[in-house]
Amino acid sequence: MRLKGWSMSSAALYLGVSRQRLYTVFADPGRARLWDCAIEGMPACTPEISQSLQALRARRPKAAPRPVVHVEEFEVGDVVMCTKHAGIAQEDDEGHIAGLRGSNASLEILVVMPDGQDWFPRALFYDHFASTGLNLHR
Repeated sequence: MRLKGWSMSSAALYLGVSRQRLYTVFADPGRARLWDCAIEGMPACTPEISQSLQALRARRPKAAPRPVVHVEEFEVGDVVMCTKHAGIAQEDDEGHIAGLRGSNASLEILVVMPDGQDWFPRALFYDHFASTGLNLHR
């Protein structure tokens, strides 16, 4: 998908599914072959396609803000997804938690991404990352 120039959010919009649905599908090694065929059959993401997807996003009604639910526990090995640019990662990149230090208000989380690693205070972590529900050690 990335070789064809697609981000996860653009591919989800193009395929008519949620971004989370795509993450769930790609995390499942036993996924139906239909998904692999769908991705292989997608065209390269051209500027024209990107422009039409942007127009489609602009026309969609804005959803009411959802309450934010924070999980207060982290484990080393938890797989995380970047939800917005974070210096060491672009939106949709996946990485993992490699370390924790401090506690409560001073908790910092070491996030390792393909382009680097960095310590994030708890609030900044929540601003830029979301858990996928997976752990490298399970």
